[in-house]
Amino acid sequence: MNDESGTDRPQTATRPQPTPTPPTARRSMRLPRLGFSPLRLISVLLLAVLVVGLIAVVAGWRPSLNPFKERTIDRSSPAVLRSLEDLSEYHAAGAHFEVVVDLEDDTKWIPSALKGERTLFVGVGTVDSMVDFGHLDKGAVTVSPDRRSVTINLPTPTLSTPQLDLNHSYVVARQRGALDRVGGLLGGVGSDKKLYQTASTKMTEAAKTDNQVTELGKKNTTAMLRGLLGALGFTDVQVSYTVDKR
Repeated sequence: MNDESGTDRPQTATRPQPTPTPPTARRSMRLPRLGFSPLRLISVLLLAVLVVGLIAVVAGWRPSLNPFKERTIDRSSPAVLRSLEDLSEYHAAGAHFEVVVDLEDDTKWIPSALKGERTLFVGVGTVDSMVDFGHLDKGAVTVSPDRRSVTINLPTPTLSTPQLDLNHSYVVARQRGALDRVGGLLGGVGSDKKLYQTASTKMTEAAKTDNQVTELGKKNTTAMLRGLLGALGFTDVQVSYTVDKR
């Protein structure tokens, strides 16, 4: 036997060892780091929130944080013009009234706790003193030959229909019987028309009882005519009032 090494023994294949990567090459293969640290990122976010808040305050915009906030959607149709009419009434003065209306509706032989309604309503409105220039006779205006003096005979001012101020009129309290409350739950629709009518009637009665608004209407109408005719060259303007027979 030949005992020479490498002749009779099987040779084991040696694997090539990987070439070690230099430290500088490993560092160059790493992913680049972001330029923001967590602390810096938080600072940027806080700064952005402050800027948005400042812009909102300056612009007057404040977001609502209430998810159940109610809103009003107007789906009404536009107003339709029905007619036109000429007006010849001069509104010379206005009186502002406030009236408390206390109305109770009950049913005979039925207790108010079961059937009935009582409403306390505060009505606010205006009644005007008006002079009608549309029905003057031919002799209502008399002018002197030299066109320096004029005499005008006008009807006594009348009172207009009260105009309720719905923004300031309100229901103070409303009491209903058990049956009326049940009817309201089942779809019964109530109406405050009687409250408005009663308040208007009381305002008209108060204006008639107190003649201040009528007298102020005369005074203002006279001042208006004297100023208007004085600008046209009249030096003497006489205004009188008679009772309207219509």
